[in-house]
Amino acid sequence: MPGEILVSPKATARLVVTMPPEPSRLASALAADIASEYVALTRTTDAFQHVAGLARQRFTIMIPYIDRVGAAWAADLFEATTATERMLVLRDATQLLSCGAEGKRIESIATRIIDYGGADSANETFHAKIVLADGVAAYVGSANLLRRSKSTNLECGMLVEGPAVAAVKVLLDAVISMANS
Repeated sequence: MPGEILVSPKATARLVVTMPPEPSRLASALAADIASEYVALTRTTDAFQHVAGLARQRFTIMIPYIDRVGAAWAADLFEATTATERMLVLRDATQLLSCGAEGKRIESIATRIIDYGGADSANETFHAKIVLADGVAAYVGSANLLRRSKSTNLECGMLVEGPAVAAVKVLLDAVISMANS
């Protein structure tokens, strides 16, 4: 039937959150609901690590902004994955220059760094935050690779596994294809 959404029994989606530091009024407000059998929160760092662990062929991080702490975070993820391709897509790859040794670490571990929307692109850029393992798992949300996204900002996203990930892969494949042309 047109417009009907079919969901595979293996499809899963989890809410991924970076909570503000304690004491957090938000954490207190959520405490009762989180205890239910239907609500579970996954930490952003755990979600990214999970996605990295599932990748076999290509592990891709597409995040517009990065700082030194984020560069270390990304490098740790690239080191943790067994994927043969480890790609980083940034809004402006020159950001890695301000990341010092951690930026150099990424440059030595990543198989490809794509600048999508930097100084050469007047009309196209992105604000999407995606971490993708092959076509099997993806984080889609608000977290950049920044210190505050890892520890102090309220960040929220979805960790998706199953057939719905195909759409995320199509988007990233298009970005990579544009970078190749």
